[in-house]
Amino acid sequence: MRKFIAIALAFCCVFSLCACGNKDTGEKERECGVYITMEANDVFTVSCGTDEGSDSSKNADETAIAAGTVIHFDFAGDKADSTEKADIEYSICLYDKDLNIIASKSFVDDFSNNARVDITVTKDHKIINANAGSCGGDVVVDMSTESGEDNVTYMSPTVFMPDRSETAEKINASLDSMETEYATKTYQDNYGLYTQNIGDGTAQGLSAFSMNRTIRTERADSSIISLRVVDRASLGTTDTLKISGTTYDSQTGNEITLADLGESSEKIVNAVSEKILVSFNEDAKYQGVFFNEGYSETIKSLISDGHWYLSSEGIVIIANPGEIADSSAGFYEFTVSYDDLKDVINADFIPDSDRDGSEGDIDVVFAADSKASNLTLLGNAAATDIKSLLLSATGNIYDLDVYTINYSESAKTYTLVKQLLACSDMSDGAALAINTELEGTTPAMVVRFKLADGTHEVRLLSLDENGAVNVTNPYASAGTVITSRLPYTGDIDGDNKEETISTSTDAQGLTVLNVESSGSTAEAATGIKEVSSIRLFDLDGDGVREIYIDGKDANGQAITCAAFYSAGEAQPLHLALFDSQSYAQGSIKEFADSKLILDTEMNILGTYKVKNVYALADKSFSKASDDIVFDNNTTYVTTSKSITLSNGSLLATGTKLRFTSTDGSSVINFVTDGGFTGSIPIASSGSGWTISGQPDTSYFTSLPYKN
Repeated sequence: MRKFIAIALAFCCVFSLCACGNKDTGEKERECGVYITMEANDVFTVSCGTDEGSDSSKNADETAIAAGTVIHFDFAGDKADSTEKADIEYSICLYDKDLNIIASKSFVDDFSNNARVDITVTKDHKIINANAGSCGGDVVVDMSTESGEDNVTYMSPTVFMPDRSETAEKINASLDSMETEYATKTYQDNYGLYTQNIGDGTAQGLSAFSMNRTIRTERADSSIISLRVVDRASLGTTDTLKISGTTYDSQTGNEITLADLGESSEKIVNAVSEKILVSFNEDAKYQGVFFNEGYSETIKSLISDGHWYLSSEGIVIIANPGEIADSSAGFYEFTVSYDDLKDVINADFIPDSDRDGSEGDIDVVFAADSKASNLTLLGNAAATDIKSLLLSATGNIYDLDVYTINYSESAKTYTLVKQLLACSDMSDGAALAINTELEGTTPAMVVRFKLADGTHEVRLLSLDENGAVNVTNPYASAGTVITSRLPYTGDIDGDNKEETISTSTDAQGLTVLNVESSGSTAEAATGIKEVSSIRLFDLDGDGVREIYIDGKDANGQAITCAAFYSAGEAQPLHLALFDSQSYAQGSIKEFADSKLILDTEMNILGTYKVKNVYALADKSFSKASDDIVFDNNTTYVTTSKSITLSNGSLLATGTKLRFTSTDGSSVINFVTDGGFTGSIPIASSGSGWTISGQPDTSYFTSLPYKN
């Protein structure tokens, strides 16, 4: 709803500009309301709108508003004099000379007690509100690790809610009690079991006593804070594992029980257990699992007894080792989605899908190197005794968390180790301190977040060779995939104005690409009948992202098209040429080293997946190399007789090799399983390929041609 209101207010401001302005009423201005400081020097009009109306400011001579100008809007009326909280939603819009919207953003602030809100418009037209609540951070959970005696360690979460500090204190008091119980009663119980297990301590294979508690924030938003708690203990002769959940109401601070989730606990138990039991029959991972007798009733009791937590996806039911199956099978966690429970769970506890913004990202630097004065710090301050990091947001991001990780360089994958932070939402000007040191050039931390449309983003943190913080997107080679996000709104051509991408079909059923900006729509027809993906990428690094679309043509062949958009051109949207045609054969594999790499199939001594590599220059694509590279590391063939190579030597019968590249007409290159490389002269017969005038199939035991 908020996003809709923001857009409506923006248009309201446009249509009311001619009737509005800063009027001199002869009354002294109140020193409250919104104060906008301009750093940009190319904005001609600034407007501010609420659901009760709008106002605007521009120079009388209709020149651009100068950098350094401070614009004041006072729209709170009698609410400004109130001593009770007076939240008002409002929208700030920036316009160019022709009244096209450059940028707009909505905020909600408390204007009681003659409050003043300071907003900055940066040179690149970001609208930054200095109030913490307006920069996001409705809920922040900061994790630290505490140590006790006898190898006892536990994670300690601290909750921050700038708009509900008393509620945060209530939750933190509950968490403190939970920690105290762990460090005293749980420790005493476990140490007693350890003492009992080791007896006189002379037995072989005894392990030392230890206790460890790890906590992860599984959900943190304006409705719910839900934690997953994992307790492990080494008790001399045995190790124990127990997973539990703790959930709080973000508005009241009360701990939430099953009875609080909906009107009927029984209906929740039945709905959740039914979904879990059905999954036992339908999910292949449970096939062959021997569950304990009476497991169905046990699952119901686990739900009733509080063995659950809430994630962003749904309710997660925990079955610890031995509860529904043999202990050797370990623990089970079952997620039942909110969609399956919307009839039994209070709607207030289901995550809000209506979120502001289309794009967002993060940056991370050393706290000592940052310009913190331009940022609103959420959560804990940066520690000064270590090289703390400062994570800042651009645009709008949601459901952020930060973990330390173990990274596999060979597999390019990571496993989560320990959560450091969680934050419900961040926007321009917001920052979080990461009070853990980053070491080494191998990624050691991961930042995960979502965009407004639910897209998951990942950034890996490491140090570069100079010791600076390196933020990398492990999926950057895929570009920004927007296939499922249409209509997609964002700044495509780098002019700090938003464009909207959508598709339609023409009379032949072929895909037409549409880009709308400032009320006008440009179209470009493609030869694609069935779309596989649509993505954005700036291949040539000019600050303008190209639009790439791949799929199948009317003949079922895979093709890729690329389009350029520039609002200032007579034909704003047009397809790029691949050599001399408006498409290239193949589908998008990746973007790498400023090249577009397409995957396609080729029949040449077999049917193989090959890579076509294109470079972009002067708005057209050309083959980056005369060679066609095989996307093939596993398919080997074996010679059935000797072959004369390009250099005149003979390749022996029984040689195992795989093909690596070809010019597509006269030669094919290979590497043997022993590492020897060479090339074979080939020729096209019109219906196939020949070697030394004989069919290629006569030189190999078999070739992997598709029928």
